[in-house]
Amino acid sequence: MLSKSAFDALGPVFASHGWVFLGPYRRGQGLSASAGPYIGDQIAAAEKKGGISAGAAEMVRLLETDHLNDQLAALAWLRKQSFVQPDRIAVAGTSFGGIETVLGAEQGNYCAAIDSAGGAQSWAHAPELQVRMTRAVRNAHAPMFFFQAANDYDLSPSKTLSAVMKDARKTYEVKIYPPYGNSTQDGHSFG
Repeated sequence: MLSKSAFDALGPVFASHGWVFLGPYRRGQGLSASAGPYIGDQIAAAEKKGGISAGAAEMVRLLETDHLNDQLAALAWLRKQSFVQPDRIAVAGTSFGGIETVLGAEQGNYCAAIDSAGGAQSWAHAPELQVRMTRAVRNAHAPMFFFQAANDYDLSPSKTLSAVMKDARKTYEVKIYPPYGNSTQDGHSFG
């Protein structure tokens, strides 16, 4: 589902429950196409030069720097808006957005975080992502909800990260839903 379609579907649901909904486009996509290179292209270039491990390292580098900085800038902007309760801002995301959700929950002082399939496509190939996300949930300030469809690429992120939160005595919930669609990609797009 394209970001605009997702935002058009999700925005009214959140608004009907009294939440302001901000759906940003990442650099290089949609309304932010001119804000910088697209992360997928940067990862592919790194992978072409140095293989899967180089692509994974580039992904982690970008997600914990440029893209996390963008998220935290959006959070700072939201906190300044008169129509927003600054202590009641939650974060949610799917796939790369789920990774960003976890990283943001460590630094952003959100009231809640919802991670849908964060890291599911790259978990097995990116040990540095596993380390980074594990550290983030251990240090998280927000309660987290992890969820995935049973036919997603890899359920390890939700299972591992929720176990880390349990060990750290943090508030969390994890839910693996029944299979969605007919493929792993369908399952991954469940959120």
